[in-house]
Amino acid sequence: MMNILRNSLIRIIAVATAASRIVYAQSNNPDTGPRISLVIPVSVRESLSLPWQISQGLIHRPDQTLFGNFTAFSSRVRPESEATANDEKRVPVEASDTPKPSNRYLGRDTIANAAARIGPAVVNLSVPQRVYGITTGRSIGSGTIIDADGTILTCAHVVVGYQNIRQSSKGRVDVTLQDGRTFEGVVVNADLQSDIALVKIKSKTPLPTAKLGFSSKLRPGDWVIAVGCPLSLQNTITAGIVSDLGLGGIRREYLQTDCAINAGNSGGPLVNLDGEVVGVNIMKVLAADGLGFSAPIDSVSKIVEHFKKSGRVIRPWLGLKMIELNKMIVAQLKERDPMFPDVEKGILVPAVIPGSPADRAGFKPGDVVVRFDGKPVETIKDVIDIIDDRVGKRMQVVVERSNKEKVSLEVTPVEADPDM
Repeated sequence: MMNILRNSLIRIIAVATAASRIVYAQSNNPDTGPRISLVIPVSVRESLSLPWQISQGLIHRPDQTLFGNFTAFSSRVRPESEATANDEKRVPVEASDTPKPSNRYLGRDTIANAAARIGPAVVNLSVPQRVYGITTGRSIGSGTIIDADGTILTCAHVVVGYQNIRQSSKGRVDVTLQDGRTFEGVVVNADLQSDIALVKIKSKTPLPTAKLGFSSKLRPGDWVIAVGCPLSLQNTITAGIVSDLGLGGIRREYLQTDCAINAGNSGGPLVNLDGEVVGVNIMKVLAADGLGFSAPIDSVSKIVEHFKKSGRVIRPWLGLKMIELNKMIVAQLKERDPMFPDVEKGILVPAVIPGSPADRAGFKPGDVVVRFDGKPVETIKDVIDIIDDRVGKRMQVVVERSNKEKVSLEVTPVEADPDM
């Protein structure tokens, strides 16, 4: 019965598609039975009027079969405008010395090409750990050369071990490049709160460098790769997707991915499909497989700017506890207190630290900040971006209080204690 149904179906398909020459059946081997093959002539493909186009590289998945030996094919569907523009500009890898970046879709060589672009700039770091002048072990990690002058971006805990630089390794780092060259690097800047550091090496020959991308352009679900030197292995590559974009606290912002990250990956780059650095791999969760975190490159770039400008990261401090408001939270607060300010958005101040700049400026628990330095604010990030590194600068803040009272305050941020 199955053979009769299968043969009938083959005849129907053959009659329906004979004129188009798109599908045909062949039965070269009587033991395996007929198979369906898919061929799309160029003339037919170019004349398609549908708002989609089949990618040139069909992905054959032999593990999926329908009705005996009918092989199923799958392809990535792309909008016609994107596909046409991409196909016209695409250069085969074999015909070009440098693979052309393409973040449009994931192809067979996409991850390999991204890894090839970033690979030469990824280095292995090894730091001797000393106690009272005795070497007790070595800290291993990864880094990325971000400047032709030999500046290497990495994690602070890799090169300073949460101790003073002079106490841990006197700032010396052994650096090994992908091509086998070795250098003695020096830690020039380290910030323990952000866990970001810069190491410098000197080379008489040109050094490969990585291109920095923009973490703000990432979306949950975007493909990324993590490159590093886990367990001192050179340039191990793992791939995954961005799971979450968000704040892990007021001071720290992380990208969550499911890329495999192991000991030695710390400080290595998180890379998009164009081979651009979009993050610095910071840590993994030991109790969960495939759960890692990276510092977004947009935040890291600001830290690097602070290093270059001031030699340290300057963090303004107000002494405010802040909570972002939305309609649901406001409704709940109004149920508890009918006199709560009549707002839909803003930043609630649940507590003010005594003796802080905010306390001296007149902030009170229960205030709702609606404007900061003349700009409307809805999130904590808005406030952080406005303050930036403006230590000692007076700023006007508008808050709303109970009984529909609106008050203008003047606050002057001070530099935060690095040990806070």
